[in-house]
Amino acid sequence: MKVRTTVPGGQRGIALVTSLLAIVLILAILAVMVDIGTSRLRRANEDTRAAQALAAADAGAAWVRALLAAHYGDLSAVFIDLAKAHSKTEFSIDSDTTAEVLVGLQLPGPTKHVDHVDVNLQENPQIDESPLQVVATATIKAGSGIVATRTVTTLLRNFHNLPPYSEIVGVIDDAGPSSVYSPGDPAGQVGGAYVTDLRIQATTATGTAPPAPANKFESDSWSDGNIGSPGILP
Repeated sequence: MKVRTTVPGGQRGIALVTSLLAIVLILAILAVMVDIGTSRLRRANEDTRAAQALAAADAGAAWVRALLAAHYGDLSAVFIDLAKAHSKTEFSIDSDTTAEVLVGLQLPGPTKHVDHVDVNLQENPQIDESPLQVVATATIKAGSGIVATRTVTTLLRNFHNLPPYSEIVGVIDDAGPSSVYSPGDPAGQVGGAYVTDLRIQATTATGTAPPAPANKFESDSWSDGNIGSPGILP
């Protein structure tokens, strides 16, 4: 005597549909995980490129400062070196990535629109302090394509014949959250009860006599071409 067991057709269909739904759910979860992983990888790569561009732009300002040091603060010699290099420097980051940096210098001079008024610049001939704004634009290339660009503006105090020949006042990253148009006022701040005196003091020494003041504090008015108005951060 044989016993035959049968599965109703309705239950078989439900089992098949349930299996298909489970497979679809697993595939959807895998797709979301892959998408999240890809997005994080892309973001990490973009952050790396942005950091490379920022570092390269900072290197542009460092290049100008190195030229100032090499020429003892002589701006005319710096301009000659920049002209020979077409105001551009390039270096490798890795075997597939290079950085190209273009720099421009902005100096005080006669202008119709004035948005910088720098006071207490030490214009004793042995120091001859002046403001100098360096605009460096870095382009990062990987393979044959551009993957990132960054422009950074660095404001310097430049000293002729006086080491270290330049000092950084401030930096504005054009990709940063700040909305100001200039990194600040390079001139000397007069000291007080709660502020540091940032003026450069000049003195002369004669024999064994105490040093005598030889200050020549002057002001410079200039424009860097931005749309800001006069102020603490013009």
